[in-house]
Amino acid sequence: MFLKKQHLMESIGAECNNWRNNWSYVQHQKKMVIFGAWDYQTDNDKALILHKDWQTKDGRKQPGYTEAIKHIEFLKQGYELYTFSQENISGDDENPKVGTIGQDVERRVLKFIDGGWYAYKDDYLYLPDEIEYSELKYHEGSRKLIQVNAYERNRDAREKCIKIHGAICKACGFDFERTYGEHGKGFIHVHHIVPISLIGKRYVVNPETDLIPLCPNCHAMVHRYKDNELGLDALKALILS
Repeated sequence: MFLKKQHLMESIGAECNNWRNNWSYVQHQKKMVIFGAWDYQTDNDKALILHKDWQTKDGRKQPGYTEAIKHIEFLKQGYELYTFSQENISGDDENPKVGTIGQDVERRVLKFIDGGWYAYKDDYLYLPDEIEYSELKYHEGSRKLIQVNAYERNRDAREKCIKIHGAICKACGFDFERTYGEHGKGFIHVHHIVPISLIGKRYVVNPETDLIPLCPNCHAMVHRYKDNELGLDALKALILS
């Protein structure tokens, strides 16, 4: 099946070091970086195209990972990201096998989230205080890799969480509508309370039990130290101390 990918890439002038083992490709003339996007790693708005956990498998380095990292470096030099779809026919997500692949490549936006590189269909607009920029910057100063918690940014999950819990901070009780009237109605951040390290590949967020509304101040305090994020009880204890 790898020949099908090779033919697709060659048809647009893309290249790689090893056609059999590569996960990504580059077209220097048009400044394109191209990744295959597995069906089981893809949802409505994004696809997981690379993760730090994929660096090794069964104790051996993955050559596809090494070159993929090199290709991502080109994105910081003004190259654009593209993906093509690929079907896993093995029935095993740990050992995928390529079946049908998409015959077109599509423009995507790269975002780094919790150890994974995601290809997004759109560059969604987030509230400024909900965005944390990484130190990695593209060649153009106005564009940066955006590092966010994907579960806190899922629009459907956010709306369901607020519908269930209301738009009042679960930590300090701040209500934007009460303070700002109609102008503040419905405004709140949403915090994902399940540790990312405990989430499996097939994890589906539960808006009722996994998400809670927090005001921007409390949300910022929760995430202030990445190696020591606060739980809701610990945050409440600080507020009351």
